[in-house]
Amino acid sequence: MLESEEDFGVAYEANARPIYRFFYWRTRDSDLSEDLTSSVFEKAWRSRGSFRSGSARAWLYRIANNLLIDHWRAKKDMPLTDEDSLVSDAEDAGEAIDKQLMAERLNKALDKLPEETRLVVRLRFVEGLPAKQVARIIGSSEGNVRIIQFRALKKMRQYLDEQ
Repeated sequence: MLESEEDFGVAYEANARPIYRFFYWRTRDSDLSEDLTSSVFEKAWRSRGSFRSGSARAWLYRIANNLLIDHWRAKKDMPLTDEDSLVSDAEDAGEAIDKQLMAERLNKALDKLPEETRLVVRLRFVEGLPAKQVARIIGSSEGNVRIIQFRALKKMRQYLDEQ
């Protein structure tokens, strides 16, 4: 399915930006995100013969998630805050400060969640993936993804109310 250069190129064009965003939201480091994104597609290209059917996007996200886990194991604690990049495009200083404060609050609430729960929230709400694809990425059922999502949002509301 992705064995030809043309098919792989189409998959790259459709998924490179979302994969980059996936890494950026996890690491807050644009250079690292670019490197990891390249590694995803390099690894996918080398193992494209093993991809048989299903969603290419889910397959690429599974590779991305595994690479990120491997990276964290090798590096341990990655910095998760670089709020300057989140507000660089703001039109007005008051709006920029509000966005920065909200981003900080959301990141703090998100950081309190267990790793798998954070991953589900990011894939569903930052990347905009459907529950079915998230289920394939994390190796779970679609129903379980929806339960994790529901509980995560409830917990985040609780954490935000505490702040």
